[in-house]
Amino acid sequence: MKFKQLHRWPLMILLAVLIGISAATTVVLANNNTLTVTASVVNVRFGPGLSYNTMGQVQKGGNLTILKKQNSWYQVRLAGNRVGWVASWLVHEDAATTSAAKVARTTTNVNVRQYASSSAKQLGTLSSGSTVSVLYQSNGWSQIQYNNTAAWVDSSLLQLTGATTTINPTQTAIATAKATTPTLKATTTLAANVRQTAGLNAAVVTRIAKGATVTVLSQSGDWYHVRTADGKTGYIASWILSMPGASTNKAATKLSEATIVIDPGHGGNDTGALSTSGKYEKTYTLQMAKAVGAKLEAAGAKVVYTRSTDTYVDLAPRPVVAKKVHADAFISFHFDSTPNANTASGFTSYYYNASKDKALATNLNKALGSNLSLTNRGIAFGNYEVLRDNDQPSVLLEMGYINDDHDFKFIESSTYQQTVAADIVNGMNAYFAAGNHQ
Repeated sequence: MKFKQLHRWPLMILLAVLIGISAATTVVLANNNTLTVTASVVNVRFGPGLSYNTMGQVQKGGNLTILKKQNSWYQVRLAGNRVGWVASWLVHEDAATTSAAKVARTTTNVNVRQYASSSAKQLGTLSSGSTVSVLYQSNGWSQIQYNNTAAWVDSSLLQLTGATTTINPTQTAIATAKATTPTLKATTTLAANVRQTAGLNAAVVTRIAKGATVTVLSQSGDWYHVRTADGKTGYIASWILSMPGASTNKAATKLSEATIVIDPGHGGNDTGALSTSGKYEKTYTLQMAKAVGAKLEAAGAKVVYTRSTDTYVDLAPRPVVAKKVHADAFISFHFDSTPNANTASGFTSYYYNASKDKALATNLNKALGSNLSLTNRGIAFGNYEVLRDNDQPSVLLEMGYINDDHDFKFIESSTYQQTVAADIVNGMNAYFAAGNHQ
């Protein structure tokens, strides 16, 4: 592993990136299975929940391609082929922005829904043989123009005629704007002070009991601006609120309950160390990470990556991801290197905080040592930033020497990567079975 002297984000910049949701943020669906931002900004997160770190923001007019929906969140693709998540309660699915539509006829009586769900509010019924204008279709649902607004019907109950028509998106958008913006509710996990401003030293407006419900108005760093049931407004620390779609703070007792952050070392213009043939470390850390992540997900764990493509990620934000998702384990993958090629071999498991990390390093190292052909160099203390600044149980695994030709044959092998992945799963199972958790 070869670390460059990389620029580190100042704390204030990092906090700025973590700006939360705005109650005024809205997104509307365009005609090609995309979301178009119509408010000033929308936040995109690493995972489907408010506890996930904000990976960036999309400005007004930006387009996000929908990949899938999970619970109350949409997975979207951004510019540069990055993938993130936006909250569905900030998404107005009933707003049409296209002027072209396909013509279809109903094949039976059809219920018209407010959203693309059989449990959504019914807006009315279309009789068999009715003609409708279809704005677009996705996941078994069709968005149609209905009473000067956009609504949803089951696609299986429609038959496209092959004709197209022109609609008036302005009328549709106006009708949509009259709808009530969805509100976000949160519940206190402890008795909480509601403060005048975001900060522990701010004056207390009121105090509310554990289990109280508040309406979230916006987010400022690690604080939420809320309105209480009796109409008072103020700020509550984010770690005291339970949010819809957010990861639980409950410590996992088995792998299927766990959230694991996988950290592929280096990336982008930080190539890492080189093999004797000039291959980049960053390539194989990502391959290894994805193999391990897939095995962990197959075992029931929730996996979050600090990077999932060949992009640059500074060191400082990586442990922040683990904190934001309350990770049960953080595993960083690297490959060692020596000044002179072909002078060292084997894998090593590093930890920083003995009380927090050593059990994780020990269990993973033992599982890896039972199957791998490379020399097990054991566990060792490692003063690495991604471990040193990590509040969650964390390890850094050096899975071979990339500039050793013997080791590199394994490193670039998918068989080796899959073996490591299976061993990591076994090691995590042993870690939880021994009673270890946050």
